[in-house]
Amino acid sequence: MEISKIGFYTGLCWSASFILAMLSLTQPAWGFAGNFLGVLSIWVAGVQLRAAQASMPKEETPWGVRQRWHKSLQVQLLAALVCTFVQYIYFRYVDNGRMLTVLTEVYTNPEYTELMKQAMPEYKPQDVLNLLSQITLRDLAINFMLMNSFLAIVLSIPTAFVARFRR
Repeated sequence: MEISKIGFYTGLCWSASFILAMLSLTQPAWGFAGNFLGVLSIWVAGVQLRAAQASMPKEETPWGVRQRWHKSLQVQLLAALVCTFVQYIYFRYVDNGRMLTVLTEVYTNPEYTELMKQAMPEYKPQDVLNLLSQITLRDLAINFMLMNSFLAIVLSIPTAFVARFRR
C-alpha cells in the first residue's frame, strides 16, 4: 500500500478521534472512545507499514530503523494534514461556537478562577474571554496544524516500532 493511502487512513482515525473529543465536551462518555481511536491510529499505521514492507519483492533490502522512522513520519504528517482539514471543516461549518461556550464556562467557573488567582494574582477571566473572542478560524487552523505536526513527530517513533518486520 502506498504511503499516501496509509497516511489518509491514519488521518481518518485521527479525525474520528477529534470528532469524538468534540462530542465529549457535552457528553463525556465519548472521550474514552476518542482517546482509544487516537492510540489505535499508531497501530493502524504501523500494521499497514509492515504490510507494505512485506509486499516488497524478496530481492529488496528490508527497511532499516531510519527508513522505518522516515516512512512513519511521512504517514503521520499526512495524517496530521488530513486531520487539520477535518478540524477546519468542523470549526467552519459544525461547531457554531460550542467550543467557545464550553471554554467560557470553564474560565468563568468560580473554582477555576480562584485556582488561577492563587497561581497568578493578576489573572482576570475577562482578559482571557476577550482573547478567546478575538481568535479567528485561520488562527485556530494554524494552531491545530502546528499541534498535529508536533504530535505526528512524536507518534512516528512508536509507529516505526510497530512497523518492524522480520522475514
